[in-house]
Amino acid sequence: DIQGSTATWEACPDGMKEGLKIHNTVIRECLATHNGYEVKTIGDAFMVAFERAAEAVQFSLLVQELLLDAEWPVELLDLESCKPHGLWCGLRVRVGVHCGEVDVQVN
Repeated sequence: DIQGSTATWEACPDGMKEGLKIHNTVIRECLATHNGYEVKTIGDAFMVAFERAAEAVQFSLLVQELLLDAEWPVELLDLESCKPHGLWCGLRVRVGVHCGEVDVQVN
């Protein structure tokens, strides 16, 4: 989930369009690296699943590292919320990990 995505879209639509492509590419590359499965996307949020919790945590760390090192559009980095800070650079992305038994239900 991208923090402040609505405000970022309004302030910098071209930068956000390119930023979203970077975000999505990083997420999907990390999923492949850690044997994850993309369950669904809702807006800029991904729901993903892993067989083991350790894979989910490793995925989460890699996502944050690659987002920190990504080549973000300059116009995006000009926004206060996206300026390099040391802990983040570019879009700020929240990642949560939950584990437990799966309750599969057919829609």
